[in-house]
Amino acid sequence: MTTQTESTYPAGVNLLAKAIQSQLEKLKEINFVERFNQRDVTLWTENKDDQEEVAHRLGWLDAAENGGQTVKEAEKLLKEVLSEGFTHAVVIGMGGSSLAPEVYSQFITTHGEEQKNYLVLSILDSTSPEQILSLQKRIPIDKTLFIVSSKSGTTVEVKTLFAYFWEQVSQVDAKGAGKHFIAISDPNTQLQKLAVEKGFRKAFEADPNVGGRYSALIAFGLVPAVLAGYDGEKLLKQSLSLSSMPISINDAGVQLGVVLGAAYASGRDKLTLLADAPVESMGSWIEQLVAESSGKEGKGILPVDVEPLLSMEDYSTDRLIVYLRADGHFDERVSELTASNQPVFTCRMPELYDLAAEFYRWEVATSVACILMGVNAFNQPNVQESKDIAKQMLGVLKAGDDLEITEPLWQDETLALYGESAHKHVSAQAYLKDFILQGKSGDYIALNAFIERNEDNEIKLEELRKSLTRATHLPTTLGFGPRFLHSTGQLHKGGENNGLYIVISQDEAQTLDIPGEGISFNNLIFAQALGDTQALESHNRRVMRMHFAINSFNKTQLTDLFRL
Repeated sequence: MTTQTESTYPAGVNLLAKAIQSQLEKLKEINFVERFNQRDVTLWTENKDDQEEVAHRLGWLDAAENGGQTVKEAEKLLKEVLSEGFTHAVVIGMGGSSLAPEVYSQFITTHGEEQKNYLVLSILDSTSPEQILSLQKRIPIDKTLFIVSSKSGTTVEVKTLFAYFWEQVSQVDAKGAGKHFIAISDPNTQLQKLAVEKGFRKAFEADPNVGGRYSALIAFGLVPAVLAGYDGEKLLKQSLSLSSMPISINDAGVQLGVVLGAAYASGRDKLTLLADAPVESMGSWIEQLVAESSGKEGKGILPVDVEPLLSMEDYSTDRLIVYLRADGHFDERVSELTASNQPVFTCRMPELYDLAAEFYRWEVATSVACILMGVNAFNQPNVQESKDIAKQMLGVLKAGDDLEITEPLWQDETLALYGESAHKHVSAQAYLKDFILQGKSGDYIALNAFIERNEDNEIKLEELRKSLTRATHLPTTLGFGPRFLHSTGQLHKGGENNGLYIVISQDEAQTLDIPGEGISFNNLIFAQALGDTQALESHNRRVMRMHFAINSFNKTQLTDLFRL
């Protein structure tokens, strides 16, 4: 006779069999299935105020069922703009408003399906002047539709990026600027009012009962997906294949959630994502969903995304590997990992429209894992901290005053280091070595880079990640700011204090003013880097900020700086 664990859970996670059985028993004890299907908010929190918020955050369970009208309106919009000669679309958004559209955009390209009616979709979720200008060079402004997307309608990055591109569009189409913009936001937000005031072509109202990171299958995700060429009805149908049925203990999402919970209970809190190229973009979306949902109250599951391939001995024993499998490219590596006593769970996604069901599976899984961990999956109590500090700094700059910045530990003409050290050193290498060697088993190293997210910078930082893991055997993560503040930022401040944070900032070569604000994007991204650093320090995190002079980051061999 086989146990439920043996019969329904894949062999790759046999290492976790006892922990899985324990988590299944826990779900049975709390009458999980019945309570989940009744949407019992006490599954996630006993706090009365928090329960009210959770009650208004479960709309994602009905997203596929309720999405038909949004799809129809998006299809009508696509037909309209194509007939007027539009060729491109840009999502201006952060976090949940940008990550799902990014997945949709990259998925449809990498799966190689023939597209007939679509706009070339790009995502802008950065305040880096270089990244803004780089995108601007790639698009024909007069044939581009800008999707201004913000749940709250007040996101600072979205407001400032809109102001910039409104001015750019107005220079080529002063009277018809509004037709180049649509809005996606909750009802009655400042953004909805702005859309009316400025004469936007269209304003979509998103379901207010869905949190940002769970919004892949409502307007924030569906509208960009349809504009990028997806059959919206087919997306909804694929999601309904899972979401239309009541949750059971053998549900695909529950199964994955139990594995996440079992791994966490076993000390494996580093969710290492291994993804075939066609589905690699899914990792950033999973990263936000899992980190922001679970990373609070001193707990958290840390997603490790787009990690360089390592030698088997460099994979620490605090990991759960999840393989996002499309074409089987990493089948051999998965066999090696399993043979090295690493638990591996495989999610199979061979077809383009499997994406919709996979979104839903991960949403269920994350909510289940949070129940097992004893945290509220639907709040983000620490996200605002970095934003508030940055806002205060911008107020200082707008007033014409200088920011107060602590004295550097070390500096030369290209680099300054900011942080704390018990020793005086004569080189940057010595300070950085001291900092990294604070790491111990169970820790991780986070690279928080407030610079342009481009291929060269990604390659450079991935090389550093590999070098650091090889030297320390610690997992590493990479986040580009301010994008990651809306993703892993919650876990960095609210999760377990087991991170070593390297914040990278720089003096930008080009100055790019924010229309009507009296400051530049240079000021904004620098304030965001400082704000994140100070927020981490306020939680007694171990932080080192590296600030590079103009053009110095590109010329610096980072692996030489971190000789351990």
